[in-house]
Amino acid sequence: MAARLTLPRTAAWVWHGEPRSIFGLDAVFVRCASGTSGGTPGGFSYADNFRAWTAARGPAVIPWSWLGPPASADGVASAETLCAIAPGQRVYVVEVGPETPPGQVAAFAARVRQLEPIAALGFSTWPSRAEAEEAAVPWDACVEAFDFGLPQVCTPAQRELLLRDGSPVVDDMAGKPIHVAVFPDADPDWVDSARLGVLEHAGASAWSVDQSSFSNWRRQLGALGEGRQQLPAPPSPLPSPRPEPRPVARDPGPDPHETLTPVHFDEPGELALLANRILAVVQARLDTGGKLTDDDLVTDIENILRDSAS
Repeated sequence: MAARLTLPRTAAWVWHGEPRSIFGLDAVFVRCASGTSGGTPGGFSYADNFRAWTAARGPAVIPWSWLGPPASADGVASAETLCAIAPGQRVYVVEVGPETPPGQVAAFAARVRQLEPIAALGFSTWPSRAEAEEAAVPWDACVEAFDFGLPQVCTPAQRELLLRDGSPVVDDMAGKPIHVAVFPDADPDWVDSARLGVLEHAGASAWSVDQSSFSNWRRQLGALGEGRQQLPAPPSPLPSPRPEPRPVARDPGPDPHETLTPVHFDEPGELALLANRILAVVQARLDTGGKLTDDDLVTDIENILRDSAS
């Protein structure tokens, strides 16, 4: 039996991207395997990239893998590969591919539970039963086997499906939690899907760190997670620097481009997410030239702590 489900309010997905700042977001879903393999035929190592992300971002990193074609559909072996690369995690996510046999979905989940009995297991695929079954993904087996879903709400049509009354994206999960996965490059109004995920469900995440648009939507998604109604606009191009005629004395505050080190915990969970969320707010303040002594920063941290206690 999984422990009480704790999911990040906001997150980004990683396919191949190397470690970088995710400040403003609570977590990052990092691919660590593909079926029974920790890499690609071309030589890229998902396993090594996952370990690099874990070394850089600590408990903010959540492993995800792939089950089914074009990778292996061997549920037991794929589960063992996932848990060998990412042992001792509190949350595991798997994308279930087309033509994966229902029995292998059940076998995968059962084996992960044997190896990591307190972990929460999530699956990601098309956002509704109708779309999943049309693509030959065994929807009912997934809902039965996993603790929560991460429906991929990528297109405007899928967004409309999520937002409408009696949404099948919600109803088809049979009461289990959903964390909405969006694709900003494919839907200009992705914020509406993400906002619903943050406000009414288990959170929202976006695809992906690998996209050139990441620096833009990271700030917007982070603002949703902080409950801000006014989202930041995409950053403007920086003006060309002008030379100063002579040295100018400056406030010896922290470098606005300084990167804070994530906090590491022996027992990642709610406390780790809280700590990294606070670090995200602090980093965002530093990124805009603020100081650690700003009253607004203190207020932001107090709001996070109050929200966590409620």
